[in-house]
Amino acid sequence: MKLLPCTLGPSLTVEEALTLSSNFSFAAMFPEKTSEIALGYSGPISEAQWIRESRAIRVGDIIVQRAVLPPIGFGLCAEFAVRISSLISERSKLGFAYETLAGHLEREISEFYFEHRAGQLLFVIHTYSEPAHWLSRLGTPFSRAYQKWCTRQAIKHVARRFRRSNPNV
Repeated sequence: MKLLPCTLGPSLTVEEALTLSSNFSFAAMFPEKTSEIALGYSGPISEAQWIRESRAIRVGDIIVQRAVLPPIGFGLCAEFAVRISSLISERSKLGFAYETLAGHLEREISEFYFEHRAGQLLFVIHTYSEPAHWLSRLGTPFSRAYQKWCTRQAIKHVARRFRRSNPNV
């Protein structure tokens, strides 16, 4: 993890992140959380955007994350990385999972997927996580609240993008 003033801009590169190892051993030992939102769509899942656009997300791809502390748009930025660990492509589910890498504030596996269940299309974020860095262990109540806030923001963002891309739903 790199901790720096946000005004300096990003500093952790994908090339650096490629050298990092996973920071967990067995997901089932972590506390489990699931959040979801109904998207108001009742049709089946047909294809992923990356398939439609002739590009592919692959296992092993890196995502460099940037968390603003506190989450008000300025302050300190913590930069860390995750690696795509699996792609979810089942009859009723479509998405991906990632694992945190060394230096991440959390030890975590997260799944992000669309699921067709009981006649509804849902977007689901399912995580197994625990504090990994001394900063997140020291500030566990804040860390948990921040993680919940980030999850809510992600769910709202996906719902907005889905509705904007599917105005007739």
